[in-house]
Parts: sequence; structure tokens; C-alpha cells
Amino acid sequence: MTATPLQPGRKQQVIRVIARLAGAGAKTAGWDNARHGLPQAPPTVSDRLAALLGRRRSDAMDGTVASVTDDDYWAAFPDLLTSTDLARILRVGRPAVLARLKRGTIPGHQIGGSWIIFKAEIRAWLASTSNQAPATPPAPVDVLASYPEEMTYRDLMVLFGKTKQTIYAWLQTGVIPASHAANRWIIFKAQLRPFLDKTSNQVRDDD
Repeated sequence: MTATPLQPGRKQQVIRVIARLAGAGAKTAGWDNARHGLPQAPPTVSDRLAALLGRRRSDAMDGTVASVTDDDYWAAFPDLLTSTDLARILRVGRPAVLARLKRGTIPGHQIGGSWIIFKAEIRAWLASTSNQAPATPPAPVDVLASYPEEMTYRDLMVLFGKTKQTIYAWLQTGVIPASHAANRWIIFKAQLRPFLDKTSNQVRDDD
């Protein structure tokens, strides 16, 4: 798939976000775990964006990043976004993000009292709001495409970014549709699709 170059305004926004997060990451670095033989924490969004800035920095005198693409930018974020990630992307406060999720302005799913925000849905939503093309509804996104037809609790842990304890609580209380057979939970993707539609905060044609 060919990477889409960033539009000039978007490119400058990406540069500012990367620079700001790179500075924030440097302030919290502190202790060198690798040098002292301690486990290293997984890279944060700030770390990934800072690394992107380092890889893509141009030699141009004006300091622009000539080869940053939209795919580069989004690759720095996990498939499941937090409200803090979304606040960084939209350059608004976290309370504003939560308020817009409740209103359905920003696409998300409310499951078990938590907001589940899929990067693919946010990216499609932002693309639909671009002023470079006629306004269209967000492109359909299938967040279950890479999962098997019969899913396990481990699949749900990855999909929803929750612990085993939370997923089991959701299964045992019927928050998520599933079958309990032979002492194991089986989640059928065919049942999970309508569940995700039901938990979405987006207005549907059949409402």
C-alpha cells in the first residue's frame, strides 16, 4: 500500500506534536534501565514519535520533515487508543475528549463502563472530515478482520486492551456475548460484530 504524504497543514501539526512529545519524553527519561540491567518499559507513544522525528529529520535549514507520511504518524500509536492518546491527536484536553465521546462526536464504544477507542475508526473518521475532499461518512472499519471466527479471552484482551480479570468479569456477567463450554469461554465473531455495533456511540440507519 502506497503511503499517503501529509498535507502541508497536517505536516506542520505532526512536527509540532512530535517535537512537544519528544521534549516531554526527555524530561522523564531519568534512569537508564538497560545500563543497570533492569527490565525496560515498553516504548510509549512519546518514545515512538520521538524516534520517528529522529529518523525523519531533514538536513534542510528550515527544519522541516520532508518525508513524514500519514502512515508514519499513525504507526506511532497503538491499535487501541486511550483518551489521552486521542487528546494528543486532536490537540484538546482529555475532558473535552470524554465529553465528545459521550455526545458521539468522536467514534467510540462504551463497554462495561469503559470507552474503547479503535485507532482504525478514528483514522477513518478524521479522513471523512478532511476539507480536501467532499464530506462523506467514515469508511467502514472492520476491527475484527484479523481475528478467527472462534475467539478466546486472550483475543478479547488484545482487542479491548483489558486484563484477564476484566475480560473474565465481562464474560461472567454477560457484558460480552459468549458461550461457556468444557470449562472454557468461546466468543463467536459473528455474535461480537452486532455487539460492537450496539456499543458504538455512532448513530446508525436502523436507529
